[in-house]
Amino acid sequence: MSLSIHNARLLDPATGMDEPGAIFIDKGKIRDIAKGQSGPHKDARDSLDAGGLCLAPGLIDLRVKTGEPGDEQKETLATASRAAVAGGVTSFVVMPDTRPTLDDVALVRFITERARETAKARIYPSGALTVGLNGEQMAEIGLMADAGAVLFTNGDVPVPNASIMKRAMAYAASRGALVMSRPDDRALSASGVMNAGAFAARAGLSGMPVEAEWIGAARDVMLAESTGCRLLLDQVSTARTLEIVAEARARGAKVHATVAAHTLFFNERDVGDYLTYCKVNPPFRDEETRQGLIDALKRGEIDAVVSAHDPQPPEEKRLPFGEAAFGAAGLETTLAALMSLVNDAGLPLLDALAAVTSGPADLLGLPQGRLKPGAPADLILFNPGKPWLCDREHLRSRSTNSPFDGRRLQGRVMRTLVGGETVFEFAAS
Repeated sequence: MSLSIHNARLLDPATGMDEPGAIFIDKGKIRDIAKGQSGPHKDARDSLDAGGLCLAPGLIDLRVKTGEPGDEQKETLATASRAAVAGGVTSFVVMPDTRPTLDDVALVRFITERARETAKARIYPSGALTVGLNGEQMAEIGLMADAGAVLFTNGDVPVPNASIMKRAMAYAASRGALVMSRPDDRALSASGVMNAGAFAARAGLSGMPVEAEWIGAARDVMLAESTGCRLLLDQVSTARTLEIVAEARARGAKVHATVAAHTLFFNERDVGDYLTYCKVNPPFRDEETRQGLIDALKRGEIDAVVSAHDPQPPEEKRLPFGEAAFGAAGLETTLAALMSLVNDAGLPLLDALAAVTSGPADLLGLPQGRLKPGAPADLILFNPGKPWLCDREHLRSRSTNSPFDGRRLQGRVMRTLVGGETVFEFAAS
């Protein structure tokens, strides 16, 4: 099949393109980009009038949790992909903390094959950095990389033993593999349930101090420098952590950072009257810290924004705040969170999109994430200013623990294509 999408506002963060035009899709790939062209390509079998909507690369999400295998009641690859394409996410990386852990070749292959059979989006497996994520023995990084794992991580808990972490980084460096690590010092943060500070003290809740992130980041960055490993600091929540990254980059280190979309949208006060849907790790910080992250995103200091999608069933969330599980569903709200910064905080639209398209694509070496002839036709048509109300009952994830529940948002995906095929189309109720 061939398709021409015309009368669109073409947005390509990789090249800075923002102008009207048309795109010709053939056999699942972009074949031609006609800037300034209002009508369809003459050779296209089918055409689609975009009606002036934004046409951009599909989003690439580097951090998604599912329950498959082992906890399918939380989320399956199929339900996660259904939520993903509704939110404009056409590719995502699944985390290894399943049951059993994704720490061997067979399980990495299982994710790849299962996704191919059931998912609407492109799904890439990550591999566990240590066996069982227990931090005691390095996993088979090389074999899992050969089987298709695109990065290696110890999930929510950093590797506590610096010697094991250094050994894993050194081996990953020899294979050119990307290591993603949560910057955290668990001795400082393990008992906390929200951001440490006056607000937590008044609420009577134990805090997770920013110093824990700084210490964890400093350790992992130094190990990355000494081993030559490509390091991705996972879900950074303070601007000072990004300063550590910038200083290491200036010395030639291969260090990068992600930030969760909800961290850019919420601050600690959104916890309100102990709203457990706002209990995440790392926690929402104070407003000054949130603004510092937004400024860093504007300066291009954040390589990727992730959904940090972590589905939890109601029985894990409808508990006293201190007992409730960490985690938030985020696949359907990532784009809207970024559009709020575009509409309200002066973030340039292309900069917002770069953090969820070309930025993560470059980190993983993927061909998608850009409007370029020969690239996969993974695309979204969206209205950046369209208002909508987030109602968790209407979310497509199997678990709907969203901190955005009840929020009025802007930015709506109207159509999602993967490999040139429509996998989602918004239908107004």
